[in-house]
Amino acid sequence: MTPSRTFLILAAASAMLAQGCATSKHDVAKAQAGQVSVCTTCYDQIRKARSARGPRGGLATHRTITTHMCEECKDEMTIYENDGVLMVRCATCAPEGVPCDRCTPKDTSK
Repeated sequence: MTPSRTFLILAAASAMLAQGCATSKHDVAKAQAGQVSVCTTCYDQIRKARSARGPRGGLATHRTITTHMCEECKDEMTIYENDGVLMVRCATCAPEGVPCDRCTPKDTSK
């Protein structure tokens, strides 16, 4: 492959990627390896739940801490405890559910 052809392919791929991000309803932040970017509203709820959570004893089980309708995602967000780990699930930001301590806010400075 010639260098000019490689450049054209990379330019076309970059343009498609930029166009896809421009139509997204959320700004995209670059999370570090092992981290998940969530919207600022979901992140604020995570911070509140983490600061209000005290030490727990007894059997590790699954329990819901809080559920709310996120204004940014237009979907339900749930913070829950699973085997002693504080987790978050949001259909938009974290559909599979992730540990709260791996969440970072999305960059909205753009």
